[in-house]
Amino acid sequence: MIRVMGAVLVAAGAAWIGFQAAAGLRRRVRALEEMAAGLALLERDLELTGPPLPQLLARGGARSQGPARALFLGCAQGMDNLAREDFSALWRRQLGLQEELGPEGQAILSPLGDTLGRYDSARQGEALSAARRRLEELSARLGEDSRRQCRVYQALGLSGGAFLVILLL
Repeated sequence: MIRVMGAVLVAAGAAWIGFQAAAGLRRRVRALEEMAAGLALLERDLELTGPPLPQLLARGGARSQGPARALFLGCAQGMDNLAREDFSALWRRQLGLQEELGPEGQAILSPLGDTLGRYDSARQGEALSAARRRLEELSARLGEDSRRQCRVYQALGLSGGAFLVILLL
């Protein structure tokens, strides 16, 4: 009886690992989509009203979700300390905290720290638009990969668990 219970637990654990890996891929795609939506909000707000950078980031953070919300609000709060840290360093530091974007997403967003708040509204809007488009492309590509790999991870988890059960019994 104990062997059967152990085998069931091993199989369930292996299946759980496969399903968690698949869920991690879906979370990353969702985080990139949320960031692209947040950049679109900043882009529209900049185009319509052209507010100063702290106000732009605070408004964008209030209306965004996920990593976009955390990034924008973190930068808006950090704007009080610009005497100690310039905006590009603040942007990169806050961006580094958004691990769910992955290295590719962070690399796309990193140059925005050099553009936001330094140039006129049109140039900032162009930079936001370019970053948003690249994030959307990355998200679409990872979404396709995710759909394929999710099934693979789930199947590997289930079959790995079944294989361990066979070995243990």
